[in-house]
Amino acid sequence: MTAGRTILLVTAALLAPVAMANEARDLLARMEKAARTLDYDGVFVYQRGDQLDSLRIIHQARGNMVRERLLSLNGAPREIIRSDHEVRCYLPDESAVMVEHRRADNRSFPALLPESLAVLDTSYRISLGKDSRVAGRKTKSVVIKPRDGFRYGYQLWADAQTGLLLKASLHDEQGTVLEQYLFTSVVLDKPVPDAALEPQNPGKNLSWQRPESPEATGRGEWEAKRLPAGYTLSARSIRQLPGRKQPVEHLVYSDGLSVVSVFVEPVSAASKKQTPVGLTHMGAVHVFGRVRDNHQITVVGEAPAAAVDMIGDATAPIR
Repeated sequence: MTAGRTILLVTAALLAPVAMANEARDLLARMEKAARTLDYDGVFVYQRGDQLDSLRIIHQARGNMVRERLLSLNGAPREIIRSDHEVRCYLPDESAVMVEHRRADNRSFPALLPESLAVLDTSYRISLGKDSRVAGRKTKSVVIKPRDGFRYGYQLWADAQTGLLLKASLHDEQGTVLEQYLFTSVVLDKPVPDAALEPQNPGKNLSWQRPESPEATGRGEWEAKRLPAGYTLSARSIRQLPGRKQPVEHLVYSDGLSVVSVFVEPVSAASKKQTPVGLTHMGAVHVFGRVRDNHQITVVGEAPAAAVDMIGDATAPIR
């Protein structure tokens, strides 16, 4: 073998991982765009431990406007209508409709990815996975591995033709699947009509429950003094919750994929009764509760215990 050929082979071997990483990032960009810009109508299952839910999702994109309808297909009937301005949850068994302002970081399957993918490089290693098939469609896969123990890992499968995310699994530090989403059927080649986004029960004879006061943003009075690497404050709001006499401050910290919410409110009989003390978990979700300066702090995140515990322990008044 000549020296020139040896150099070419070595160079190719060194550049191959870079090319694959770039291809993986390009696929992530296609997933993020497809979830925002495509019309689709499909059924997916959500599995967490022994829990298995089946849901139908109907998604319509018209320019910058997005509307979505989510229907539960098992268990108690419920229906969620989402727009850019609010979320309506119809609960027929309770004869109620709950209305909330659209939350920041309100990402849900298949729109799991942030618009800016560059933030992921700090906290994750991204590579291509094995091609597969989901819901009868060919898919390409991306593996997202955490750089430390403050976040979970992911594997994502995108439709090879359109880029829409068709399957997602969440993994702990040992690689065990904690939860997964999986389309069982999906229609991607037909525009979604407006009529398909109307609720089955438009609210007649139902009790409408809205926030007692509009959600407000501002500097707030609390913050996490120390954060796991990669996490930043992505949203802050102050709102009046039903059954609470005092407003609740809500802070959202995220690394682009993992999201941790912090709720701070003055200690009351209601807050003592409804919030835990210490660290608990249910599947991939960890909850941390404590009292500080006569305020109840509750931290909820789909993140490892180390991240939720650090953020909760570091939450303190701004001084």
